[in-house]
Amino acid sequence: MSISAVDFLRPPRAPQLGWWLLLTGVAALAAAVSCEQRWTAERMEAQRAAQIKAEASRLKRQPARVAEPTASERRLLHAQRELRRPWLRALGSVESATSDPVYLLSLAFERGSGVLRLEAEAPSFDHALAYTQMLGSSKVLSSATLESHEHMANPAAGRDVVRFTMTMRWNAQ
Repeated sequence: MSISAVDFLRPPRAPQLGWWLLLTGVAALAAAVSCEQRWTAERMEAQRAAQIKAEASRLKRQPARVAEPTASERRLLHAQRELRRPWLRALGSVESATSDPVYLLSLAFERGSGVLRLEAEAPSFDHALAYTQMLGSSKVLSSATLESHEHMANPAAGRDVVRFTMTMRWNAQ
């Protein structure tokens, strides 16, 4: 190094090429960070799309589950089924068919089967059979069957009566 090149009064100047290299390096680093962020976002989007596609194919392969109704929905469905049954028409048919020699003692609906069971008294077996046939021929009730009968003494009336049980189905019209 020569003596004329050494100047202690002024600080040495950085070479201009160094500044240009530093600026180029910073720009390249910023570009690399920007590209890495964009590529990471694209990879995440591709992974999300693949997960959605895999979930959709898994759901296609899986059989569809029927949603189990809640307790209140089950009660509502049960009430709707009960309201669709012809309760009043069945009771009206029994009421219109029941006349003086035949007396109705009890009437019961079997909920699940749609069967109407009744117990009645008649002065003779012929009256009981006619009553059964009359109820079986109504539009609302069908399949009237005489299930049992029993001859009984009725001390209040002073004569014998036939106590009988019959079943029938109501038609859901």
